Amino acid sequence: MRRFIAFAGTACAAALVFAGQSSAFNYVSDSNGTWWGIQDFAPPRVDTGSIRATQIGPGQSPTFSTTINGFGGIKVQVPGAPRLNGELMRGFGLEFDGVSGFKTTTAVELGGVEIARAVSIKKELPVGSASYGRWLDTFTNTTGAPLTLKVAFGGQSGIGATGTNSSALVNTSSGDTSITAADTWAEVATPLNGTNLVGGPQATVIGTPAPFGGAMTFTGNWLHDTFDEPFGAAGHEGNFQAYVNTLTLQPGQTKSVLHFVVLGQRVNAASSEAERLKVETTAATLVSAPDLAGLSAAQVCSIDNFAVNADCSTAGSVPRIPVPAKPKPVTSSGYDVVEKSIGQMRADMESGLTTSAEITQAYLDRIKVYDQGQFGFNAYEIVAGDALEQARKADAARKAGKSSPVLGIPIAVKNLFDTYDMATTNGSMTFAGFRPKKDAFQVAKLREAGAVIIGKAALEEYATSGHYSNDAWGQTWNAFHPSKSALASSGGSATALGANLAAGALGSQTGDSLYAPASGASLVTLRGTDGMQSGTGVMPLSWMTDYGGAMARSVPDLADLLNVVTGTDPEDPVTAPADAERPADWRSVLDKDALKGKRIGYIPGVWEDPFGTTGTVEASKAALKYLSDAGATIVEMGTTVGDTNTPAAPAVNPPGNTSQEGWMQYIDAHPELAEQGFPIRNAVDVACSQKKVEYVRQDPSTCSAAPAARMTAAEIQARRDYRLQYKANAKTWLDTAGADNQGVDAVVYPGLLSDISLNDGGGGRAAFGRRDTPGAGPGIPTVVFPAGVNDHGQPINLQLLGRAWDDGELVGMAYAFSVLADKDGKGHVAATTAPALTFAKDTTGTVGGSVPATLSLSLGTPAAFDPFIPGVAKEYTTATDATVTSTAGDATLSVSGPGHLTNGAFALAEPLRVEFGKAAWTGPTTNETVPVTFKQLIKRTDPLRTGVYSKTLTFTLSTTNP
Repeated sequence: MRRFIAFAGTACAAALVFAGQSSAFNYVSDSNGTWWGIQDFAPPRVDTGSIRATQIGPGQSPTFSTTINGFGGIKVQVPGAPRLNGELMRGFGLEFDGVSGFKTTTAVELGGVEIARAVSIKKELPVGSASYGRWLDTFTNTTGAPLTLKVAFGGQSGIGATGTNSSALVNTSSGDTSITAADTWAEVATPLNGTNLVGGPQATVIGTPAPFGGAMTFTGNWLHDTFDEPFGAAGHEGNFQAYVNTLTLQPGQTKSVLHFVVLGQRVNAASSEAERLKVETTAATLVSAPDLAGLSAAQVCSIDNFAVNADCSTAGSVPRIPVPAKPKPVTSSGYDVVEKSIGQMRADMESGLTTSAEITQAYLDRIKVYDQGQFGFNAYEIVAGDALEQARKADAARKAGKSSPVLGIPIAVKNLFDTYDMATTNGSMTFAGFRPKKDAFQVAKLREAGAVIIGKAALEEYATSGHYSNDAWGQTWNAFHPSKSALASSGGSATALGANLAAGALGSQTGDSLYAPASGASLVTLRGTDGMQSGTGVMPLSWMTDYGGAMARSVPDLADLLNVVTGTDPEDPVTAPADAERPADWRSVLDKDALKGKRIGYIPGVWEDPFGTTGTVEASKAALKYLSDAGATIVEMGTTVGDTNTPAAPAVNPPGNTSQEGWMQYIDAHPELAEQGFPIRNAVDVACSQKKVEYVRQDPSTCSAAPAARMTAAEIQARRDYRLQYKANAKTWLDTAGADNQGVDAVVYPGLLSDISLNDGGGGRAAFGRRDTPGAGPGIPTVVFPAGVNDHGQPINLQLLGRAWDDGELVGMAYAFSVLADKDGKGHVAATTAPALTFAKDTTGTVGGSVPATLSLSLGTPAAFDPFIPGVAKEYTTATDATVTSTAGDATLSVSGPGHLTNGAFALAEPLRVEFGKAAWTGPTTNETVPVTFKQLIKRTDPLRTGVYSKTLTFTLSTTNP
């Protein structure tokens, strides 16, 4: 049986106008010239409602007007300690109204409390007023018992203990620098720098002071232990204010807390006093007469921390906002993958205890529960739809006698590695939907070995700044501390491993994007010698400096991965020595005595946090004992003993733009970019893309800049020679290090130097105390491995830097360290934020109902091309939408042979083409919008006749399974 509905449409020559859309992170500008960057649901979907930063214009280039680095978020603590209790709240589905406001579309549920936010920025300010925004946070008790909860409003107003990126408390409504419940506002400011402009002052309006019943109850530390550790007004932690209110809610009751953030303009020594007075005056005015414009009577009457004069007898209740359904925390796999090593899983599959299908299902269930939804980690941008099919093939291969270190093991791949079966996006809408024709070399080696490529890990868009993983499809959160940054562009890969959402991963590093996220997630990784792992099929940032590397939870797991992904690639010349230089079996270097007799260099100057904190560095220094305990000697080197702290760079840095050259080589190797309609011809097209997340978007004028010249063969060789010379210099530096000039076998560095900041910041400011090893310049290896936790329970790592092609020796040293450190609980630590799922099996019952057979097809506005131009070769494009409803088991959308557009008896030479965004369904659908694209090629010599061209087309929606 075949049923169909047909629709006839026409295409004519005419101009088209397309409506704009809000497609990325949103700014609100006010009449003082401040641009507020609000973390809403638009990409990268941080969705906290906090201020990422404030600027004097939108995008990447304008100056930041304050030192805010994520401010205006809320943390909520409810009784009963539900998962993520006390963490930064997110997932509000905050929708920008296009003017000045943001509203919750998906309420957040925590321990029986429904939470919603409403954010409004004052656009038109009274003359003489400072800029300000308003945050209303609403809480409804949905349980049957009273609840007392704590709500912290705050964030990060700067970074570091000193300097023009830092801030410090400078005043309160009481006229001092101690915040108490008697205060109505508190002000912070950036240190002045003479006549230079620095970030403007800012004040938080707290509410009506004590003894008012709803007054603030505590001022906490926003960075850690917010509800228990008091705010410290000095040093780095003086940048992290948290204003805590305590609410008691009866069953069904709703209460709200109201805050204002007041911002001044940039100041210098001459203008600071007047600008601070403006901020303080505006804050005081908002205390006595809070701006409640646009709030309903019910919202006003729900406010608990301000003594609001309002008639609430007829106010009604605040409407509740739907809470999205959460997946049950269960798995259909009987195999628990949490903290299982690759070796253990391999042994369990070989013994018949489990299968790759069961292991893969376990990871897929964990991804659904922990990585997706409002509180999801967002470690994955794409999850492979055929992951179970891959796993079943691996199981069949094992039965047929195949073996490999990763056969049947689920591996996450950072989404700048090419995969033929999933989009490769570089974390950006610029490359949305791009499908390379073949895998990157390392991915191909994994597939050849039978690994399950379970998905594409999220990354910082374009892998650029090294402090947040702001993937356009969802910013990644830290697996150990879900309020904090996952760090750098391999944050998705790191979180996938830290949260046990994969068994291994591929990441990449240009500056810090392997070591930083690995350090923040208690992982092992290797930034190997240039050429140890191939770069073929990896989107570039800085060609020759980029390194695609493996990440794992243990050194043996890393060895298993390196056995598969290292080696010579005929398409990547720098890998030519790899087969000869790599260990024949990386597991052979796993020697508990690998550190015996080794001299390990220690440079005092690199063990200092630029933010002025000491807890992380002290914990890292304490971990050095395991190097000594394993038989190594710590040798002081660097400037304190007459050496240098880094190897000398070659005297002449050869010319050539490696970023442009990297992209040109990638574009040359991927003609499918043009074939699939991506307007990427050079590095300028990449950098100036207007599809990037808005706060890193460059002005469109950059698109007119001429791309840098391609590097010549001589320049490429000169760059390769430069790096070879740099490697030789590094060897000399290591060979002669120490006061005795006897040299060292490796140099030890810390991973992180400070606590990690929360994940709602940015603005070009650091998320952690960072100091990269000097390995990227010469391209020499660094192995990174866990070293326990710091004083706040945050994972920390150590790094060992060695000579070119010392990769195996370094991995062996890391193993020897881990044997002792793990035994003491000072090595790898496990995250507790994604616990094991309950194993559950479902059964089904039967209940009936019926739906009449329906096929429905309609077309939108008739499509029209721009006027055809004679003598110019061009493909014209226009579009409309089809709306499809089908209750059938399958459905197909088709169009009758389009033929040629005609003008009376005259027809165009080239046929009309019609393309559907989707043309087949394997199940029912209702009111689904399907893009319909029309394309008409006009060649340079095609004849054209004056007049209107048209063609009537028949579109058919049909089924064979009604």
